[in-house]
Amino acid sequence: MSKEIQIGIVSVDNDLHAIAIQNLFEKRYHLKCHIFKIDCISGTSSFNWSNVDELEYQSLLSNSTGDVVNIRELCVIWWRRFSRHQKVSSHVVDERHIDLINNDCEASLLGLLLNTFSGTWISDPTATRLADNKLIQLKAAQIAGFRVPKTLVSQNPQVIREFCRSLSNKVVVKPVRGTSKVPLFTQMLTEEHLASEESLHLCPAMYQEYIPGHRHIRAHCFGDNIYSVLIEAEDLDWRQNLDIPFKPFELNAKSKQCLLQVLRVLNLKMGVFDLKLDFDGNLIWLEVNPQGQFLFSEGLSGLDLTSAFINFIYQEAQQSYHQGCLV
Repeated sequence: MSKEIQIGIVSVDNDLHAIAIQNLFEKRYHLKCHIFKIDCISGTSSFNWSNVDELEYQSLLSNSTGDVVNIRELCVIWWRRFSRHQKVSSHVVDERHIDLINNDCEASLLGLLLNTFSGTWISDPTATRLADNKLIQLKAAQIAGFRVPKTLVSQNPQVIREFCRSLSNKVVVKPVRGTSKVPLFTQMLTEEHLASEESLHLCPAMYQEYIPGHRHIRAHCFGDNIYSVLIEAEDLDWRQNLDIPFKPFELNAKSKQCLLQVLRVLNLKMGVFDLKLDFDGNLIWLEVNPQGQFLFSEGLSGLDLTSAFINFIYQEAQQSYHQGCLV
């Protein structure tokens, strides 16, 4: 068994964030950082777990270079991205077989990691999945003391129209979860939206009080450290156009404490928060991404978020190591 610090990154194939963090971590600390491409399990032969004999049947998983890693030797796992869809061989065409492969690879991976790994999660898989739910986020933000927009999640046309009337129809609409098939941006609600009974009935959507203003905050919380960027954009959803000013921004102490309290409520080690400043300078909650992207913020603002993140995971790994993660 290895006696030095090692970390693992669970993600999908060709994830730029995983590759960038692995390269800088290994270069700076001269320690091993493994990427596990969890959408590429199918077709490999080195996935092993058993309750019979831990010496003979070690909990093994291949990393991105094909090396077999004993999961017990990891001090930290960064739960960066998770997908149940495997890159299945082209000769497997039966949808029933593909569904079986996807389901069993997902269940096996989760079972192996949750049964075997004794180090520090960034962040716990179950906590990450729950925290990704916008309804759960909103409650956590309220508990932490944030000003949260008035919100309705519904597919009942009558209730939706009444809610919108109560806000003089100054309402935005956004998906509750969305889809990986196409980007869906936050939009102002229109009369056409409200008139379409069939569309409103299709599935619940999130209807939210419109917060005027053009100053947005992207706050990157890595442990107890917070690195914020001010984004000035006239568009309702600034993600549609990144040719806009990004610059480092210092939040006040109260706002930082609210962010850290959200992490505690959601049982997260990290989170990337989207917030908005109203015309009076009040900070308004929008959402948190438990595994949010940060490389584009670094590139557009000059804030060295990559170094901040690898320092964070190294500190977490050191603490886990000294607490006996390799025992």
